[in-house]
Amino acid sequence: MSNTLLSVQRMLDKKSLDIVGYFNPDESDNVCSKVKTILLIGPKEPYFWDAFKKSREYRDNKENPLDRWSKKTIKEIAIKFDARSFFPFEEPFQPFITWAKKCSTMRSSPIHLLVHKEKGLFISFRGALGINEYIESPNNSEDICTPCEKPCLTVCPVSALNKDGYDVTRCKDYLNTSGGQDCRDGCLVRRSCPTGQTLRTREQSNFHMKAFLNG
Repeated sequence: MSNTLLSVQRMLDKKSLDIVGYFNPDESDNVCSKVKTILLIGPKEPYFWDAFKKSREYRDNKENPLDRWSKKTIKEIAIKFDARSFFPFEEPFQPFITWAKKCSTMRSSPIHLLVHKEKGLFISFRGALGINEYIESPNNSEDICTPCEKPCLTVCPVSALNKDGYDVTRCKDYLNTSGGQDCRDGCLVRRSCPTGQTLRTREQSNFHMKAFLNG
């Protein structure tokens, strides 16, 4: 790992965040030409949730606490490295899914959600950093899911998420029933992935599910 990546990761460690992948953008990515490498930033779980709960944003009872905390934290790091910051929840919206698939660490899973080589189906992004240094991205030919029995294809109790895609309405309808409680504590499909299935706390999953249902 380059010295710059190590320096960025050390700063991210203090906030329980991770570089979950990186790639070298081209013209199709529509970012400033000075940006030579884009680092995708995600939670360093299971430590992330406790770190976020200590923040002012978590306690101030205002809207979108996690997004506000992420924006503040990643922008502060961007300034230190003369980097540009990007966020999946802020305009102009950037193609984070497309970016992820350009990284060696992520692929599309059998259910078409992203899967990460260490975080499994619980991969998520709090933002990205565009740095001016060219750090060559590793080869991305590895198929993360090849050795897996792929329980993600069949575990959803209402078949809202399978090889055919994602039926959001059916998912939300089930989550709003008494039978959906287990899913509200963490999507059963995401939890079925052998990789990373124990990393995310149920409290954090419940927070995201509430946001999903209210969205």
